[in-house]
Amino acid sequence: MTKEKKLSLWMRFGQPLEPVIEDYERVFDGWQAGGVTGIVFGRLMFIGEKGTMASFDPNPAIYDEMGVEPPEPPDEKLPERRKLLEAALTNAKQRGLDLYVFCPDAGQGSGGDGHPLVDERSLAARVARVRDVMEAYPMVDGGVLDGPELGYEITPGHRSNIFEDTPDTLRSAAGDLGFDFDAMTAARDRFEKKLHNMSPKEIDLRAEGGFLGTLELLDSDVDLAAWFAFRRALLMSYYRRQHEAFETMPRTVQIGVGSRLPCFTPFNGYDLAVMAGLYSFILPKLYFFHRGFDGFYGTIGRYIQTLTAWNPGLSDAHAMKVVEGLFGIRLPWIRSRLDLEMGFPSDFFDSFVPTEVRRMLAAAPSPGQVVPWAEAGREPHHGDPISAGDLHRYLTAASDAGLERFLYHSHTHLTEGEWAVISNLCGEPWYSGKPGYAPFDEMPWESRSRR
Repeated sequence: MTKEKKLSLWMRFGQPLEPVIEDYERVFDGWQAGGVTGIVFGRLMFIGEKGTMASFDPNPAIYDEMGVEPPEPPDEKLPERRKLLEAALTNAKQRGLDLYVFCPDAGQGSGGDGHPLVDERSLAARVARVRDVMEAYPMVDGGVLDGPELGYEITPGHRSNIFEDTPDTLRSAAGDLGFDFDAMTAARDRFEKKLHNMSPKEIDLRAEGGFLGTLELLDSDVDLAAWFAFRRALLMSYYRRQHEAFETMPRTVQIGVGSRLPCFTPFNGYDLAVMAGLYSFILPKLYFFHRGFDGFYGTIGRYIQTLTAWNPGLSDAHAMKVVEGLFGIRLPWIRSRLDLEMGFPSDFFDSFVPTEVRRMLAAAPSPGQVVPWAEAGREPHHGDPISAGDLHRYLTAASDAGLERFLYHSHTHLTEGEWAVISNLCGEPWYSGKPGYAPFDEMPWESRSRR
């Protein structure tokens, strides 16, 4: 990336909100100097004496109009903090910053009893909450949704287990979308069984044969292909219905939706091109850390671990061939789990990162509609650390591939090294000891809440 070329930066803050809103002018001054042009804040919760509390009272009229029950108002009102949050947001808007609420659907009231991807009452409850938030904070431009999505992992017990996310409650939806539910779920079960029964010779013969070779590895199961097609049709149907509901809101707002890297989206049902056509922007995750959750190396490592546990005669190298066949990727530097501990070689930044970024950009009508999440730091999503140097390398690679903007998650665990890197790429360079703003450099909220 040339010195003249600058990335545009959005920053997320929230969970907790308090550290920023209690010193918002100094923080916003520092962020803007470092290149921040937009803020994503939330979830909309304060830390009260009884735990986390919503930052506003629900408007019952909105929920009544949409035929759903409103959520309960917070036990603690915390009026001074409410005023402080509104003052901070008003100040940010006066500065010309874009303002988006993270997960504006959080805290929604009760929905229906059906599967959340098909139940209309559940969708209405989600949309009502988003509308409530947008009306409670009229200075905001819109919101960023983090899902829902379907699974992409195979490890038993994982929260995104692909074999546990198409229950019988989706039978009617499958029929409505033109799919045979029994045939598809039987194929899903055969897929799981096949992953328990793989031989090195079969993998050597088929796994590196492209799409058709991988299909042969999975016994050319046409109903399995239908199961994946159903997952895409189901999730995109949900997002179309949600988009249509947002279009009926009295106030026009911009909504973006997050996803994982493009290599994973065929597994979890996303079609990035469809999403970019429906929503104002898309936010695939540039999360590369090992272990934790939602990190690229972490998912690859769990696949190798699970496949070799299911197939004791399988080497890590053969399991990796299966992974590459399933996801359509090539990572020749990874042939064992130990290789994942060695970090990221130059090929990762020269080849893999640019390819995934170009795929994101190809999905959208314009580069401005692609705002991928970036997360590094000491414990990103419970994962292994990502150094400031690696953050610089992958952001530079992304920029060289055409990326114009990214969203950093989150201010709480932004280290001084990362801020030095980001500010150099996006705005006025920052350095340790510089007067004024300094990064918070705390553990992620997710980590603190778990401990």
